[in-house]
Amino acid sequence: MKKLMNLKSVVSLLTLALVFVVVACSDDVLDQQNNNATSTANFGTSVEQVEAAVNGAFHPITGTFFWGRIVHTGALLRSDEFNIFPFGSNTAMSTFQGNPGDRWATEPWQELYKSIARCNNIIVNTSTTAIPTADYNALVGQAYFLRAFDYWYLVNLYGNVPLITDLPDLDNLLVNQATMQEVWTQIIADLEMAEQMLPSSWSGENLGRPTSGAARALKGKSYLYMGDWSNAHQTLDDLVGQYSLLPAAQFGDNFTTTNENNSESVFELQFLGQANFVWGSDIPQTGTMGNYHIDYAPPAKSPDQSHVVNPWLRALFEANGDTFRRNETLAYDYTGATGYGGLPFNTDFVDDIPVATDANVEPIFSKKYSGMDLGTRGEVDFLGTNVGNNWRVIRYADVLLMLAEALNEDGMTMSAGNYVNMVRERAGSGLTPISTALSQADMRQAIIDERAMELAGEGHRFFDLVRWNLADDYLGQTSLHVTNGSQTYHPKSLSGGTYQTSKHELIWIPNSELDANPNLTQNPGY
Repeated sequence: MKKLMNLKSVVSLLTLALVFVVVACSDDVLDQQNNNATSTANFGTSVEQVEAAVNGAFHPITGTFFWGRIVHTGALLRSDEFNIFPFGSNTAMSTFQGNPGDRWATEPWQELYKSIARCNNIIVNTSTTAIPTADYNALVGQAYFLRAFDYWYLVNLYGNVPLITDLPDLDNLLVNQATMQEVWTQIIADLEMAEQMLPSSWSGENLGRPTSGAARALKGKSYLYMGDWSNAHQTLDDLVGQYSLLPAAQFGDNFTTTNENNSESVFELQFLGQANFVWGSDIPQTGTMGNYHIDYAPPAKSPDQSHVVNPWLRALFEANGDTFRRNETLAYDYTGATGYGGLPFNTDFVDDIPVATDANVEPIFSKKYSGMDLGTRGEVDFLGTNVGNNWRVIRYADVLLMLAEALNEDGMTMSAGNYVNMVRERAGSGLTPISTALSQADMRQAIIDERAMELAGEGHRFFDLVRWNLADDYLGQTSLHVTNGSQTYHPKSLSGGTYQTSKHELIWIPNSELDANPNLTQNPGY
């Protein structure tokens, strides 16, 4: 799929997806022909045409202005894992100091709705008679999955958002916001369609496309976020045994370019380092590189100064005797710690350590998605253009921990513990299993801790804290990380920002959208 997503023609959206332009690839991204203009009147009558449209629907998601970078810069780095070095408006959202007019709320909104418009066109206009049934299901099923994926992030980032599932009505473009429940209902419906239509696996150049298992996993996750414990665990339980955890010695394969789309992967976004770089463009061969490197590289390597990891996470790993996950998650001064190109920590981080210590924070740095697996510092482009690590959006370990959480909240605590232990006891882990006789409250804490260790730096933690009603506890003015003694400074001490309840659960609706559509209302607190 990496090859398909970057080398096949990509559909460009004009006038809110009423017109698609299929462009042919060439060695020079500026030397492209637009001779195949395809209106909605005859779109969807060939497999090749719809396949190109599906690839085009993925492109805004993997591009720089969404998962390629900006959703990390603004939204995912809000968690208590990261203490962000302030860098003007670039970091205002991730440090809880941003307001409408600051960056980066506009780009994710635009890219998600661009993808949704393309999915709508595929779903509405693909012919059920001109395209063989198997191809129709595989292609349109991807559009249903991706539309659900898009709305999943819209509802968790922005809250009440417009719900658009059809082609645009040019006589009524001023759409209203739907309730969050209405959006969740549509997400579930789309994922049920995707689950029915998508194959259980792909092969060859299609490896990495969403599967029926990916649709079911995202559906179970959606039920979990909705607090529907019964449907969550019934949905996720069917995935048990369909995937397998990598042994502890290969845990790092979940984040590097090695062994992508492996047995533990449920859904990952496909990235490919590329020489052609046009910032935020929607042109073939110019997107899907890992510009997220800017946000996960250590301070002296990142153009934006990046962050340090807060000590509570290090302390959690050490309290559990967890070295195999720690070693692939954190870089600090422990025995055997390495950095770029496998250099010893104190050699490779010689310029980063003083940045942290001079700011009175501990020199603990991120390893996941930082590009350290790709070579020495000099070999990894400072913007991440040659970083091509697929981002594992849903892993089997995440599925097992979500299943454990749903079971525990539904009163089946002993069963929940068994799934936590499946994650802890992956082959060669050496970790001690938790007791399955814990109280529900203690099991809840065990699951919270396990998710922190297993999934650190993968983009889940802030959403977890919000749905657990713990964001203020750990990111508010008085952080439990400090008062409980796991560290001596606030998780956002470098910027001075703090989380505010009834505001920072969501980011702001972009001013450009409010100006263009008076039917939209701003989120509370902004």
